[in-house]
Amino acid sequence: MVCGEERIRKTANRRLASIFLGCLFLWESALIAQQQQYDSALVSPHSTVVLLNGVAGDVESENAYRDQLRTWIEIVAATGQAQDVFVLCDNPESATVPSSIGGGTPAGDGRPMITLLKAERAGFVKLAETLAGRTNGLLIVAWGHGGRQRDVPVFHVRGPRLTPADFKTLADALPGGESRWILLFRGSGAFAAQLAADQRFILSSERDTMFDSDPVGMSLLPQMARGKPSVSFRKLSEGLGRATTAWYQERNLARTEEPTLWTGTEKPLLLATNAASDSFASVKADEPNDSSTNKTSSSAPAGALPDAWKELKRVEPQDYPGADAVVLCRRLDYTLAKAPAIASEQEEFIQILTPEGKRFGDFDISFSPPAEEINFLDCEVLRADGKLVRLDTDAIRDARPESVGDYQTGERKFFSLPGVGPGAVLHVRYRTEWKEFPLPYISLAIPVGDDLPIVEANVQVSIPREALFHFAFDTLSATRQFAALPDPYIKHTSEKVTDYGVTYSWRLSNLPAQEHELLAPPGEAYRLLVSTFPDWPAFAEWYGRVSKLTDEVTPELAAKAEELTRGAKTNRDKVLALYNYVTRLRYVAIPLGVNSFRPHAAANVLQNQFGDCKDKANLFDTLLHSLKFDAHLVLVPRFSQARDDIPGLAFNHAISRVTLDGETLWVDTTDDVCRFGMLPPGDAGRKVLVVDGQTTTLIRLPVPEPKDHLFKLHGEVDCSGTAPALPVTLNAVASGYPDYELRVEAQGARDHNTSLPLLSAYFHPASGTFALDKQKSTAIAALEENFSCHADGTYIGMLSVGGDSRLLHSPFWLPKEWDLALHRRKGALFLNQGYPLALEEDFEITLPDNARAIVLPGASENKSGPLKWGIEWQKTNKLTARFWAELAQGQFAPEETAELQRQLRDLLSALATCASFTVPP
Repeated sequence: MVCGEERIRKTANRRLASIFLGCLFLWESALIAQQQQYDSALVSPHSTVVLLNGVAGDVESENAYRDQLRTWIEIVAATGQAQDVFVLCDNPESATVPSSIGGGTPAGDGRPMITLLKAERAGFVKLAETLAGRTNGLLIVAWGHGGRQRDVPVFHVRGPRLTPADFKTLADALPGGESRWILLFRGSGAFAAQLAADQRFILSSERDTMFDSDPVGMSLLPQMARGKPSVSFRKLSEGLGRATTAWYQERNLARTEEPTLWTGTEKPLLLATNAASDSFASVKADEPNDSSTNKTSSSAPAGALPDAWKELKRVEPQDYPGADAVVLCRRLDYTLAKAPAIASEQEEFIQILTPEGKRFGDFDISFSPPAEEINFLDCEVLRADGKLVRLDTDAIRDARPESVGDYQTGERKFFSLPGVGPGAVLHVRYRTEWKEFPLPYISLAIPVGDDLPIVEANVQVSIPREALFHFAFDTLSATRQFAALPDPYIKHTSEKVTDYGVTYSWRLSNLPAQEHELLAPPGEAYRLLVSTFPDWPAFAEWYGRVSKLTDEVTPELAAKAEELTRGAKTNRDKVLALYNYVTRLRYVAIPLGVNSFRPHAAANVLQNQFGDCKDKANLFDTLLHSLKFDAHLVLVPRFSQARDDIPGLAFNHAISRVTLDGETLWVDTTDDVCRFGMLPPGDAGRKVLVVDGQTTTLIRLPVPEPKDHLFKLHGEVDCSGTAPALPVTLNAVASGYPDYELRVEAQGARDHNTSLPLLSAYFHPASGTFALDKQKSTAIAALEENFSCHADGTYIGMLSVGGDSRLLHSPFWLPKEWDLALHRRKGALFLNQGYPLALEEDFEITLPDNARAIVLPGASENKSGPLKWGIEWQKTNKLTARFWAELAQGQFAPEETAELQRQLRDLLSALATCASFTVPP
């Protein structure tokens, strides 16, 4: 009996072992299958590929996204495995599919079927219905801007944003088969967490922490996959981890991204290594620290911190609503002398208030070697947990942009501080020295304000006793918080001391953050302007001396001027011919300042065929001199303003003054789309200095008149058919600023090889939408004629149909900026780049022959500025609608903006009034 029970027990054990081994075999088989899927090629045979590219938001991102999209299409096509490719992007009409791929071709010829769709939520959700039930493999690549709406992470597309739930809906629509996801955007970790499931392999650019910018993987990953169509998902993912680490190490930045691999339901795997230990040293707050050497000490009394931290007072986040960080203290200490010429020490403490404030741990500081040296003394973070983390300042590297010829640019220091998060306080202190200053006196603009609120700012300037000193706060005095700025505290050294004689000190409290509103005037920074130049005559004499001989007429220059003006009949024609030639030369953007204030010799600029603003102006003047015209260089504070009480280098631009038949002309040869007779944006109305050896005071440039900046539009609309989409022909002619703006848009479209509806770039219909069929326009370089554009297309939404009744909305076009100008704002308003504007528009509208009961809106107008306008409808042989408007100026003080907004609202209300008629059946 016992033996029988033993046999039964052994038999049961053997069966259990068999079951266990079978389960183990199945589990191992599943793991092997999963590993094989993980190791297989990026695009599996007969798979479906979805490329989702979000809305760019700016020109730079738009260009990068377009290039990345083309690269991804090429990668997918090179694998030869995809059956269908769905491309969702912001502008599908401008997406370029390589001819070797054959977008839109039917599947079966060895090339994938490519479908271009608009990147919007409705199309993405519908895609889930299209793909529902498919069992073949799926690869989805999504990249662009991400963020958060309230507590929900989102991916940015036009209209409603995409959420993790939308992505999950697409994933769940596939009942079988594996899917692979590449998510490269801010917030992708939250998307991956919701997507994670069996048979899903996800590569995200983060795991738990949402970083502050587009991931570097957006550009790194397609470059890695390009040329390697058979690369596996695993190797591509691991390669991104290594590449991301290398990218941050090369730039000496603390890595803020966490590229992560999600394999089924397994624990997410971080792909990038943490190399922070190579650059950072950490000490707790109770460990001593020698701030003079930036090295960690090994022993000190408990609770010790460097002296710089002892009197620091934190703020409460609720006291600064809307701010991600606050500057607790800023110290700016400048010494103006001779050896060195300028020495400064700059220090600030920044308290991080929100998770988004982490971006303030990245620093980008410019300087101008070899004349200027910079030395970092402290780069550290007191973390919320009380640990003091320091950056080894020897690890900070230089980043120097590429120079063109002898046009040398400045350099910059890039670095990121570690341990930056809410509650942390950042501390950066550095010194700069100019051994020799390139001017005989000192002229500086010291930045005082910041994009962040500043609790306390201390500014100090020390000068020799015998030096003259001019100073003024720029912009700061106009803020409501400072009706009267405090006078400086002035300290004189002892008569026995011969070094620095006088120190001027200011202590400013509770400086507001510099707000950057839409359509705000440029150059609104809070600055302290200082100068030791005695007066403007002294500056004019110095500049005339250093620029002498740069306008020497050589035989080559004289021959070129003769060649260019050979067919000119009048003096004006000669000047115009030289202007058109110099304007078309390549512009090299080197700002006018202490590094670059003297023009290159005109003969060199002619030979190089490029130059910056003062080089081109000087060449233009020299060519004119060879023909005996009177012309001189003019220094301009473009988009800024020079002050009569602050003599010095306040200028960042240069133009020419030409005397033509007794008339004074101000000519700017910088912009190759600016027509002769117009000053481009930022010039008009500025106080300038003419370098003619005689002028010693500032002169104001002319203020533009509305009549010189005119946009005329004639349209013909056909309402005789039955379709609500109305055929329309548009003919526009522009002069002044509208001419300049349309040429800029046409040039941008040409540079990026895109077909852009030109009129839609700056204007938009007051009602409905315009769809372009074809257009033609003036050549961009034809500066001798007004810019004109002819466009054929359809109006959509201009005609409302209800039974026999028809409502005809206004056909007129308005500047897009006028919509933005209606929003509530605190600061000044800047429209049309500062220019006034005149509009003249008329439309001829063809009604059906049997139109009856025609009712037209009454005439309406506003005759008072700043925005005058009028609207009139008439019925003769055809229905005509006329609209005119005149904006007296382009810049409005805050107190003037409210009146402009009221007049804009009245205009839009008048434009909303419709004409009506009936069409009997």
